Amino acid sequence: MKAIIIAGGLGTRLYKYTKDVPKGMLTVLGKSLLQHQVDCFRNCGISNIVIVRKHLADKISIKCVRYIDEDPASEGNMVRGLFHARGEFDDDIIMTYGDIIFEDKVIREAIDAPCGVGCVVDLNWRDYWIARSGSDTEDTESLVLEGKKIISLGVPNPEPEKIDGRYVGIVKFSKSAFSQVEAIFDRQKKLFWDKEVKWYQSKNFKKAYMTDFLQCLIDNAVAIEAIPTSHGWLEFDTNEDYERVAKWAEEGTLHRFYGLSNDSSSPL
Repeated sequence: MKAIIIAGGLGTRLYKYTKDVPKGMLTVLGKSLLQHQVDCFRNCGISNIVIVRKHLADKISIKCVRYIDEDPASEGNMVRGLFHARGEFDDDIIMTYGDIIFEDKVIREAIDAPCGVGCVVDLNWRDYWIARSGSDTEDTESLVLEGKKIISLGVPNPEPEKIDGRYVGIVKFSKSAFSQVEAIFDRQKKLFWDKEVKWYQSKNFKKAYMTDFLQCLIDNAVAIEAIPTSHGWLEFDTNEDYERVAKWAEEGTLHRFYGLSNDSSSPL
């Protein structure tokens, strides 16, 4: 198994801190977001780790990983970043967003999940969301489950009954699933790559969100299973996210959502 971390984002909503630093290199709890991820993967037995870089690529420097660099002038989002690394699709893969951190137990749950394609889903997300943003009805996305299967996701600010959990930004792809996944991507690329038309919730296919690509897989008969977890992860999307985690750590309250169940040494 290998890990692919998509870390090319501009971090526009972290503008106070990302003018000269890629958001994956922001320091939290004593080390960069990317170093937290790399250490977690290694704790879980994954040493083959690839980081896809783009924005300020030369400032992302982590020991003993491999890099794949996108053209910084190219348009794109998570899906384009993942498929820029499609030469790595020769093994089971855990793909993560570069602006999150997670505990070892979350990755072990993903490793152990017997699925072709699976998404880590926090079933107990609401108290984190309320502490983070003051509401569990704002800045939300749909995620509807039918048993263990995800049947729809990625619609912004849906009705509460269409949120059975929170997509974390961690996806497992088994090697056996890639032929179908790549074929669907290639068909969509042929149809939409040069068209400035909305693609699911994305502005266009070149800038496709990962949730939209996952929905496209579902619509093309790829079964995607939820890999359930509860807390043990943090997202850094805005200036306020970054500052809030620092405040929780200083207050000694971060363990409500992150830290106590880490299998390795606690970051607190």
